[in-house]
Amino acid sequence: MPTPLHVTIDDRQRAYEALVLPHLDRLLGFAARRTATLVDAEDAVQDTCVKAWAAFDELRDPGSVRAWLYRILRSVLSESAERQTRRARLLPISRLDDVHESLVASSGESVFDELITRLDREVLRAALGAIPDDFAIAVELHDIEGFTYAEIADTVGAPIGTIMSRMSRGRRLLAAVIAERGREWALGAQAARGSRRMPRSS
Repeated sequence: MPTPLHVTIDDRQRAYEALVLPHLDRLLGFAARRTATLVDAEDAVQDTCVKAWAAFDELRDPGSVRAWLYRILRSVLSESAERQTRRARLLPISRLDDVHESLVASSGESVFDELITRLDREVLRAALGAIPDDFAIAVELHDIEGFTYAEIADTVGAPIGTIMSRMSRGRRLLAAVIAERGREWALGAQAARGSRRMPRSS
């Protein structure tokens, strides 16, 4: 049988903090891109921590803690009502596919890499929020969080081949969303910067 990570409650607490706390910032960022407000994201991470503590005895391999935590967080997020409201904001996939085809015809297959490097955090959050979650999660975990295909497969409970397929489709959809809404986002950012520079009237 696997050896438990801890024996006493103090050992359990120390092991939990050493393994879980270093991941909290990343978990919060992941949750923030899938919730309406930072408060909702913080609540999701807090619920994740509670569930992780309750199930900590089930974690036998400390090296898999990151995927384990993300798996719990995904479960928490999937149970929330926010997921239902976010679906209403999804652009039709067929429309995104059409946009992507025109992008490839004019810009080549490197369009995703060129676009993703120009995104700020808020635009990236909006873009990921506009494509179906299965695709968004695969792209985010691999390209932003640095997960391997095996870690993503373990996190979402899908075969590696499925993850690779979602990665490919997700990148195409994300590039299409950025192309479709990029001008709108850029104008919004410019307006925000301009309003901050406006002198205060006397």
